[in-house]
Amino acid sequence: MKLVWKLLKQNLSKGQLIGFGVANFIGITIVLLALQFYFDVSPMFTQKDNLLKRDFFVITKKVGVMGALGQETSGFSPAEIGEIQAQSFVKEVGAFSSSQFAVFGGVSGELTGQTFRTEMFFESVPDNFIDVQSKAWKFSPQDDAVPIIIPKNYLDLYNFGFAEARRMPKISEGLATMVGMDIVIMGGGRSLPLKGKIVGFSSRINTILVPQSFMEWANKHYGEGAIKQPARLMLEVSNIADPNIATFFKERGYEVEGENQAVGRMAFFMRLFVGIVAGVGVLICLLSIAILVLSIYLLIEKNMQKLQNLRLLGYSARAVTRRYEWLSVGINLLVHCGALGCVVFLRSYYLSHLQQVWSGLESSSLWAVAGIACLMFIAVTALNIIVIRKKVK
Repeated sequence: MKLVWKLLKQNLSKGQLIGFGVANFIGITIVLLALQFYFDVSPMFTQKDNLLKRDFFVITKKVGVMGALGQETSGFSPAEIGEIQAQSFVKEVGAFSSSQFAVFGGVSGELTGQTFRTEMFFESVPDNFIDVQSKAWKFSPQDDAVPIIIPKNYLDLYNFGFAEARRMPKISEGLATMVGMDIVIMGGGRSLPLKGKIVGFSSRINTILVPQSFMEWANKHYGEGAIKQPARLMLEVSNIADPNIATFFKERGYEVEGENQAVGRMAFFMRLFVGIVAGVGVLICLLSIAILVLSIYLLIEKNMQKLQNLRLLGYSARAVTRRYEWLSVGINLLVHCGALGCVVFLRSYYLSHLQQVWSGLESSSLWAVAGIACLMFIAVTALNIIVIRKKVK
């Protein structure tokens, strides 16, 4: 068989094989590196927070000219809420309930040195949407105190804005929960004095929250007018990076509060960028595979007379093509192992830079990309063997 191989490899073009190897190496490296980069970076956009393992959006309708004049409703109808709930990316929908009564609140000056009195507003959402856990978050009509959750940025505005400018003492979250509030609700010709108790600060919801049970009770007994349609909805979504979210909101003209929308957009563009890079790599791979197939095809064509003579001498087609098959396997194995090693090297380089930006980066394993490389090796090699055996029958 060695003599047979010496005879067949006389027309073997080393330049063509090297060209195939280099082109395929570049293409496979680009594909594997793009996939590994996506696996490593995607947790930055899709991984849930250790404490808050759920993703939320707060959506509203755009306020037009007629809405500003009070002649157009800006609330969500039951049909619209049902449509939103039916979307595949929505896990749960919670409606904001607004107070239909007047609210006046005040803070005594025991801690701050001054007394504050102002007109306020209350809103509520279902309890499972709230990011503050407190045993005091409950209300019954027999209570004379109302638990309240304040947005954390309200406290920051006071400490680093108002208090800084007026040279007043700053208030920590723990100290703020000790401050008692005097609340008066008025409506229907009646008024009710209550005590307000701050039980926590929300980083998720930017409004003054009271329990849903209190809102329903107060609107029933002190509310003026019919209950309006909810102007804001809170959505729990299954995957914040789902591109269908931005598409749906844009088509319906809904606006999104908070920074989750920016995260979703960044994730969408990251997937688009990785897809383009991987597509270029796949194109290079396909072209390099075509070069190899063409090279083997031409090589067999040049040696066709020799192959026919060998078949007439009694050599089987399998014996004649075995050397070409092993040549294809060797080149593909060398290319894929080299590409995988290059990915490991380049990955260590970009991970060192990413960890400087995101200290909590937890990179994914290399096993997924290694498995993809094995599948690509098997597919490309099988294609080459099929071409060789089909040509030499």
